[in-house]
Amino acid sequence: METKLTLEGTLEHDGDGICRFHLSLRNDDFSASTSVWGYEDNHLDFAEALSGFPQDSCSKIIYRFGSPGTGTCDLDFFCLDGLGHIGIWATFESTYPKGDLSRHEQASLFMRCEPSAIDSFVAEIRRFVAGSKNRALLSGHEP
Repeated sequence: METKLTLEGTLEHDGDGICRFHLSLRNDDFSASTSVWGYEDNHLDFAEALSGFPQDSCSKIIYRFGSPGTGTCDLDFFCLDGLGHIGIWATFESTYPKGDLSRHEQASLFMRCEPSAIDSFVAEIRRFVAGSKNRALLSGHEP
C-alpha cells in the first residue's frame, strides 16, 4: 500500500520571516497531519540535511519542523538494512491543545521508502517559491 509524506507551504510571511508549513503522512488506513510555524528557509535546511542521504548503512537524520506548544513534526530518517532501504518515523503534535486541556494530541506513524525517492523529494523541496502553493511529496510503502 502506498504511503505519502507531504510538505506544503507558500513561504508567505508578514516581514518577520515566519511562515506556516503543513506536513502530513497518509495511506489508505491512516493519516496524521499538523500545521507548524517556521522560518521561510526551514525547508532549505531540511533539504540540505537530506541531501545525499543515506551515506552509509548507519545513516540517521532527525529534523523538527515547528516548536513545542504550537505544533511540531519530528521526522526521523534511518537505514533499515545494508541495501539502503529507508525507514521514517513521523511524530506529529497538533497545532492547538485539545479542548480545555493544555496537552496536544500526538501521533507517530511509520513508512519506508527507497533512497531514490529521497532525491526526488529533496529536489521538490528546493523548488519552493515564495507566494506559490508549494508541495513536496515523498512516496513509500507501509511497513
